[in-house]
Amino acid sequence: MNGVFHKLKTLVLSEAFGGILLIISTLLALLIQNGFFSEHYRSLLNLKVGFSVGEFQLNKPFLLWVNDGLISIFFFAIGLELKKEFLHGDFKNPKNIVLPFIAAVGGILIPALFFTLVNLGDMYTLKGWAIPTATDTAFALAILMMCGKYIPSSLKIFLLSLAIFDDVGAILIIAIFYTTKLSIFAFIIAAIVIFIMLMLNIFSITRKSFYFICSLILWISVLKSGVHATLAGIITAFFIPMSTKEGKPFLEDIYESLKFWLTFVILPLFAFANAGVNLSNIDLKAMFSGVSIGIFFGLFIGKQLGVFIFSYFAIKFKLAHLPQGANLRQLYGVCILTGIGFTMSLFIDGLAYEVSDIFHYADNLAILIASFCSGIWGFIYLRFFANRA
Repeated sequence: MNGVFHKLKTLVLSEAFGGILLIISTLLALLIQNGFFSEHYRSLLNLKVGFSVGEFQLNKPFLLWVNDGLISIFFFAIGLELKKEFLHGDFKNPKNIVLPFIAAVGGILIPALFFTLVNLGDMYTLKGWAIPTATDTAFALAILMMCGKYIPSSLKIFLLSLAIFDDVGAILIIAIFYTTKLSIFAFIIAAIVIFIMLMLNIFSITRKSFYFICSLILWISVLKSGVHATLAGIITAFFIPMSTKEGKPFLEDIYESLKFWLTFVILPLFAFANAGVNLSNIDLKAMFSGVSIGIFFGLFIGKQLGVFIFSYFAIKFKLAHLPQGANLRQLYGVCILTGIGFTMSLFIDGLAYEVSDIFHYADNLAILIASFCSGIWGFIYLRFFANRA
């Protein structure tokens, strides 16, 4: 019995467990949405939650609190990781940046091109061009971890590094292409808060309560400005000091304290709230529409080709080197896993097409199918073919 508990504890504490939880959350959402409790599921997502202070009101459905609020914490964590890597991690050496950066660029451009070519001529459907450009790091990493000793650890670092640039790309895409009406007043408030955080950083003030209050005001300001609220998370992260005046880690402590919430609450809840596709409403004609085809081929084919081709030429022209101990077959296997768009693709889909059932949920299903195919084929390829001579 002790052996079983030990194995269970090892699994829960492993990096792969986040991906396992996402799979469970996805299946649970699909079962509930297509079972007896579908009405309760939709009611929960549409439940209005909010508060008011004087004339100021903030009332949103629960789904939007998840997609605008909780996901901002995820991007905040990405920002913390990015700052740490640039100042004290692998990205401090410019040579370590080149391959994952070029790979991430390819992983954005080629899937977007696939989607655009399929949907040329329809301005509305073209709004979804960015859907197949995203990678779900937790899922992809979970599959890679399942391959264990068959894959060198350098490829895990490559995938994580690529994912950071991939997420930064997603943030820029959201900020530039999915911003609607702008509020100058909200921007002014946001600018004041950013200045205050800059001063806190310059004077090495490391009271977490100060940064929490500033981040909350910044999030509300950005939300009201018309720019997507996730941008508040990444901006706040850049102003978190690396350490206290006494030399104790500050940014690292915050990042570590977030890991539990990201793994066990935020990302599973996001998956649960967004993966509940109503299969009974799926229109087969919609499954073969330009949007669904563009998403599927963009993620499953375009993503792996874009990442691998750009990586290959970066290595061939000696702009970068293969990850240590890895071969091109193994690198290609990791490229396949980048086609797991899942949570991030669902998120961008919700921004692109605000009416969730405009395509009878066929767009959401296309994301799930493409992510599933990328995960299964990536695992099979890495486990059984990547190490062959």
